[in-house]
Amino acid sequence: MLQQTTVATVKGYFSRFLERWPTIKDLAAASQDELMQVWQGLGYYSRARNLHKTAKIIAEQYHEIIPSSYQILIKLPGFGPYTAAAIASIAFKEPIIAIDTNVNRVLCRLFAISSAGAHQKNQVQKMANELTHIEHSGALSQALMDIGSNFCKSKNPRCLDCFLKSDCLAFAKNLQNSLPKKPEKLTRPKRYGHSFIMRHAEQICIEKRPEKGLLAGLYQFPSSEFVNEQTPAYYPVQAEWKHIGTVRHIFSHFELELTLWEAFVSNTNRGIWTNISQLGNYGLPTMFRKALTYIKA
Repeated sequence: MLQQTTVATVKGYFSRFLERWPTIKDLAAASQDELMQVWQGLGYYSRARNLHKTAKIIAEQYHEIIPSSYQILIKLPGFGPYTAAAIASIAFKEPIIAIDTNVNRVLCRLFAISSAGAHQKNQVQKMANELTHIEHSGALSQALMDIGSNFCKSKNPRCLDCFLKSDCLAFAKNLQNSLPKKPEKLTRPKRYGHSFIMRHAEQICIEKRPEKGLLAGLYQFPSSEFVNEQTPAYYPVQAEWKHIGTVRHIFSHFELELTLWEAFVSNTNRGIWTNISQLGNYGLPTMFRKALTYIKA
């Protein structure tokens, strides 16, 4: 849950999640719709899908016991090098260093690593490998995280208070404010789409998105594809359509401008119809939840 998301945002979700599914067995037995309902609003929904897949694999193949090896963990859905290393080193004392943003920053400054991108990643990994300890790599991983969080901060690092300052090459060269080097930010492309709010009495139409691709398996109001240019709206049914607003949402790799249209229809043969007050029972992504503010009861 904490991948690209703050602790403050995650805390409530984490508590509700564990209350609903306290064990791996419970999570493995849950339906994807249940999971998405609890996850809605947290974003990066592939995390939830991967968590669900991994719970099933651990329940079925490892007798509900989390594997202790980095080499096994890294193959599980949703596990990257950091997550696998953190669990392997902290929980199971495997001699490996977990490299998160804080650890990367500390090592870049400690060893004055001035490269960027993939070259920086390789150099940091090399130095981390040299620091591994047969018994205490987990403690070292957590110590480096704490140093990064409390002393070796991204901005205004507390170098004079840091007990590593006498060994820090960046501090010695006065490079601490320019390291680590960051790759140039790429401008997010913009995409456009239309979303159609079909209403009948107190009900509203939603549909499930495909099981693969963006927002896979979640629910939406009937919508067009998200394309690179503004295009005319092709309404799903004949009705008196009214433009009610525009939603803007930022994904990790593009920005979306979604034009909202509303119509009251007599035919309810298309999609899933539910009372507006019951929409919370479905995994509705944030951008479609934003659209709710434009819908009048």
